[in-house]
Parts: sequence; C-alpha cells; structure tokens
Amino acid sequence: MAGKRRTKDDWVAAALEMIAERGVSALAVEPLAQRLGATKGSAYWHFPSREALLSAALDQWTGSISDGLGAFAAVDRPPDEQLWLVFSRVVVDRVDNDLEFAMLAAADDPLVAQAMRCLTEVRLSFLCGRFVALGFAEPVARERALQMHTFLLGHVQIVRRGAEIGDLVEYARGVYRLLTAP
Repeated sequence: MAGKRRTKDDWVAAALEMIAERGVSALAVEPLAQRLGATKGSAYWHFPSREALLSAALDQWTGSISDGLGAFAAVDRPPDEQLWLVFSRVVVDRVDNDLEFAMLAAADDPLVAQAMRCLTEVRLSFLCGRFVALGFAEPVARERALQMHTFLLGHVQIVRRGAEIGDLVEYARGVYRLLTAP
C-alpha cells in the first residue's frame, strides 16, 4: 500500500483490524500509520483525534451489524428461519469473532460502551420482533430476546477463551430449541 493515498475508509478498516487483533486500547495513530505505510498526518487529515477514528470505526462496525440484521429481516422466510439464521451465524459460522470479543473486552471505554448500548438495542429489537412474530406476547418476546442475546454474547466469550464444544451444530440446535420453546 506504500505510496497510495489513504482514504477515510482505509483508516477505518485498518482500525477495525487492529482492534480485532490487539483490542481497543491498542488503537493508536502511529502504529496504524506504519501498518498502512502512511504518515500520521494522513490520519489527522481525516480524523482530528484517535477518538474520532475510534468513533468512525465503531460507527462502521455497528452499522454493518445493523445492516446485516435489516437484511435478515427482509429475507422472505418465516420468522423462525430468520431467527435461526442469525443465531446459527453467531454460534456455528463465526465461532471466533475477534472484533466482537475486543469490543466486549473494552466496555469500560465510553465510546465503546455507548456503541454497545445502541447496538444492543438494535439487536434486541430485531430478536424481539422475531419472537413476537413467532407468537410470543411482547413482554415474553423481549425477555426471550434478552436471553438469546445474552447467550450469544456469552458464547462469543467462552469460545474465544478456548471452550471446546463437540458438535457445534447440534449444540446450537439444542440451545436454540431451549430459547424458542413455548
């Protein structure tokens, strides 16, 4: 990438990669500039501070997840299939989600905490909508959505920390049945 002008998107993508690899606290302009073969001035051309870069990275990350949930909601499938698609994507398809883990580990950072609060509401709203469509009353649907979301976040953490799960698909199906049973 040396000699190429870096765009705002280049910096955000590199920031997200660095966060996934080393955590939010490791995000700094100088090592990121070295990684991109750019100058710190290039970063500061696009972002007035490290916090502005982190904020843009968080916006990209949360926006991508929100867009993905919107795409799942738009799929012309029954709500139980939509719910299973999202659930299995996290549990089966993305077993080592380093970026999610890094964000969870940095929840004491005010920018990350705010992004996580907003993202949690987006996720809960999506999940709750699927549970309502499955026939659960709103309060029960909200509770089930919270239970599923909590499981998914915990799953990301235990897998990242080395928990071994035998047949991942069967495990996912069993937990899914528990969370969606009437």
